[in-house]
Amino acid sequence: MAETPVFSVVIAAHNAARTLPSTLRSVLAQTRPDFEVIVVDDGSTDGTGEALRSVRDDRIAYVRQANLGPAAARNAGIERAAGEYVCLLDSDDLWLPDYLETMGAAMAPDTSIGLAYTDAWRLDDVKRRVLRRTSMSACRPPRQPPVERDALLLRLLEINFVYNSATVRRRVLEDVGGFKTFTRSEDYELWLRIAASGARFVNAGKVLAVYRRRPDSRFRHDPIAPVRGRIEILEHVLATYDLTEAQRSVVERRLRDARQQLATLVTVDAAPAESSSGRLRRLAHDLRLYRLRAPRVVSRAFPDLRTI
Repeated sequence: MAETPVFSVVIAAHNAARTLPSTLRSVLAQTRPDFEVIVVDDGSTDGTGEALRSVRDDRIAYVRQANLGPAAARNAGIERAAGEYVCLLDSDDLWLPDYLETMGAAMAPDTSIGLAYTDAWRLDDVKRRVLRRTSMSACRPPRQPPVERDALLLRLLEINFVYNSATVRRRVLEDVGGFKTFTRSEDYELWLRIAASGARFVNAGKVLAVYRRRPDSRFRHDPIAPVRGRIEILEHVLATYDLTEAQRSVVERRLRDARQQLATLVTVDAAPAESSSGRLRRLAHDLRLYRLRAPRVVSRAFPDLRTI
């Protein structure tokens, strides 16, 4: 690439041959062209590397490594990043065309802003329909997060309101040390560490991504895993972060709640399977969750949801 890119898009991919081409095409369709894409193939066995042949662009770099996990794959991409901003994107998610333009505009005016976040429409990968609620709606992301460090960290400790496709200044990632390896939720711990460093956050102000809700996701079939992951993160924060009294109180309360939830889930997990009538009632309930039509911004960017 002749010029240094402004944005470095880091995509960690493991067995993503089916979804990665659509993800890359959504990046190549951005209204800002000043980016590079670094795809880190984390030991895929399904032909993920070969799938890239259908999406050719000089701005895409492909790196293959042994299967070391998502944190190591993302760090490998960050180490190769040349842009001022590092944009994190899952290998099955999609961006709307103005993602980079909007994120850049949100962060450029103030160098103290270290992270910009957005939300994502949820696409059912089987029905190919968009759900009514966005990915982060239940978390109620603040219209604009607190400016002061301790207030921001406290708000983020109460609940993770940052969707994982965030944009972070590269120097901030270098300062805090990138991703650490946990059972899951490595991104949440990174957001906490960035907030604790004193860097400011900004809400991009609009929904800029599409989250693919896949039935084969390993966490869809294991409701216990997210709770165990939350416990692991909270225990790590309690043991290693320099917290105020209010922050420590929040972490301790959330940790108690998570441990109680885990105990309940373990008990429920041993209970009899759901009856067929129960499944039918749940299906009827699920049918009310979908939009009649995809949001206009989604249908414009992806006219045929069956093909992405």
